[in-house]
Amino acid sequence: MSLSQVELEKIKLNDKARQIVIFAGRFGSGKTEISINYALLLANQPGGPRPILIDLDIVTPYFRTRELVDELGREGIDVVAPATVAQHLDIPAIIPEIMGAMQQSERPVVVDVGGDAQGARALGQFAPTLKNLDYGMNFVVNPHRPFTGSIEGIARAIDEIQTTSRLRVSALVSNPNLMRKTGIDLVVKGHRLVEEAAKTLALPVAFISLRADLAAQVRADQFQQPVMPLRRFFVMSWEGDNSA
Repeated sequence: MSLSQVELEKIKLNDKARQIVIFAGRFGSGKTEISINYALLLANQPGGPRPILIDLDIVTPYFRTRELVDELGREGIDVVAPATVAQHLDIPAIIPEIMGAMQQSERPVVVDVGGDAQGARALGQFAPTLKNLDYGMNFVVNPHRPFTGSIEGIARAIDEIQTTSRLRVSALVSNPNLMRKTGIDLVVKGHRLVEEAAKTLALPVAFISLRADLAAQVRADQFQQPVMPLRRFFVMSWEGDNSA
C-alpha cells in the first residue's frame, strides 16, 4: 500500500495526524531524502496547504535540502534553513523564520534533523516550543549501515537523540538499502530487523521507504506498513543511475 494511494492517511504517523513531522537519523540513513519525499507527498495533496520543510541538519555537508530551495519551491515546498553564516556553527542560532514556521498552525511542517548528538543539540533548542505543539519525531533506520545494524545499535542511537534533544521519538521509519546494490531480498531482511527493534522499543513503524522502481515490485500484502516510493534528489557520482 503506497502512502500516495491513501493520501498519507492524513499524515497518520503513530496513529495521529501531526502538525510537525520530524525525521532524524544517522549518517546514511536516508532521512534527508525521506524528509523531502514526505514533504512532496504533502505538497501533492489536492487542495492542501503548501508545506514547509525546515533544514536543521548541520551534521551532513553533502546532503542538504537548502541546496534544493529553488527546485523544491517550484514543486510546492517552502524551505527554511539557518542563514549561511550559521551553517558553520556547532549549533546555529534560533532564527525567527524557524521558530515562526514551527509555531504557525495553518501549514504542515517537516523537519530534517541530524541523528547524532550535534544534530540533536540543534533540535533541542526548540524543545520547549515543540513540547507544547503537536509534533511527532520519526527515527529513520537503515539497518545496513554502521551503528544501526543491530537492535542494540538502534536503541543507543535513539537514546542519544532523545537525551540530547529532550524530545521523544514516536515512531521508526524503515529504509533498508545498500544504494544501487539494493534488491527486494535485502529490503525484506533489513526491514525484519527494523520491525524487531520496533517491538523491543515499543515503537510503531510508520512506513517503509523504497526506491521507486523497487516499490513498484512490492506485493500489496508484502509489508504490514505503508510503502513510500522514494524519488532520489542526492545521487553521488560513484553511485551510477540506479542507486537507492
